[in-house]
Amino acid sequence: MAKVDVEAEFRKLLARFETLCSIVRATWYEWREAAMAFAREGVKPLDLVLKAWEIVGHDTAKSYFPALDKSKPTFVEDIAKLIVMSSQAMGEDAKVIKGEKPNEVYVRWDSCPWPEFARRYGAPMEEDLLGCDKWFQTVIEDINALFNTKVKLVTLKAIPKGDGICLRKLYIEE
Repeated sequence: MAKVDVEAEFRKLLARFETLCSIVRATWYEWREAAMAFAREGVKPLDLVLKAWEIVGHDTAKSYFPALDKSKPTFVEDIAKLIVMSSQAMGEDAKVIKGEKPNEVYVRWDSCPWPEFARRYGAPMEEDLLGCDKWFQTVIEDINALFNTKVKLVTLKAIPKGDGICLRKLYIEE
């Protein structure tokens, strides 16, 4: 029986994952281009993209619901962990940072490939940032509606604005 080189197989799998993530990002911008080609007169790319990210946000929130329990003291941190999980699944470098106050956490992205794809496909950085914010805000709105909570998410820094990192604060409004 041939011996399997686990490291080599893992590297191949990781390379395929990176390729798939790149295909997904490219497909997003190719979809944007095709949608604009068929959009009725007066539709702006930003409006189209924000609507798409809103739809993605509703779908993402539904996938988060079963993993959340409002009675846990880690409720806000659990939301942040789910955001990190989604971000990492798309090839982003994200992590949760605990805040100084109870029910306060931060999500920090040290790198994100989406702005590079936006540049590659001629989409403005404002669209990239506002699309990402729309996705997260929709997720938070849906979580608040289901759990009757007042979770807030604020973007403090953003790679598309030239900040070098993205940083978002999650907390419960008193």
